[in-house]
Amino acid sequence: MCTSFIYRGNDTIIGMNFDNNGMKYSIDTKNPNWFTVKVDGGRGKYPSFGVDCFGRFFNNLVVNSNGKGLYRRPNKKVTHTTKFIMDILKGVISTEKLEEYLSNVEVVNGPDWSCHNMICDSNGNVWVVEPGRGNIRNIADSSKFFVMTNFSLWDYLYENVECNCDRFKVVSSELEKAEKVNVETAFSILDSASQRNGEWITEFSMVYSKNMNTVYYCLNGNFNERFEYKFLCLKNE
Repeated sequence: MCTSFIYRGNDTIIGMNFDNNGMKYSIDTKNPNWFTVKVDGGRGKYPSFGVDCFGRFFNNLVVNSNGKGLYRRPNKKVTHTTKFIMDILKGVISTEKLEEYLSNVEVVNGPDWSCHNMICDSNGNVWVVEPGRGNIRNIADSSKFFVMTNFSLWDYLYENVECNCDRFKVVSSELEKAEKVNVETAFSILDSASQRNGEWITEFSMVYSKNMNTVYYCLNGNFNERFEYKFLCLKNE
């Protein structure tokens, strides 16, 4: 499945491996401030992950269900993971006020899916939203990095459930021992966590550098051939 991390050092570096099982996906840059990847999970293409020119990042990754947080129709007090992400993209939800939002609105799963969201604001603060479990906040100066894959971080951190995800362990170890993380280091770490065989294959990998204001990405596990998307301007938030 997928792997994501944020490293908060002299540069804010965000890395993401999209591991796919054949779903159609596409890059969307219609809004020049956002670099977004949309995925068709059977109900049309919806935002799966992306980053903007201010360093705000989101993803919507599959996680095992605990039988709670099931879909309910959105209202003033309830939203679902896909609408939650789309409202961030539209600017309806401010990541700088995310703590206040999450204290007033419950995020549940979309129909037929169990997912969790990693959200990063422009200052490197991270939230993980796990429907039916809880919300995790990791402020920027509490640690140099934060990693999320496809197992429940809530269960791991608060329910004493053992981590059984090798990708999480590999990426955490690489970031822990790295003296400095830059674009090259980040791609090397993503390569170490990439999947070449099985149902889920790494088809898209991206690294964002806040200092460079640029997204670097590669396709089909070819980490030596990279493309760039440079944010050319900063519009009002």
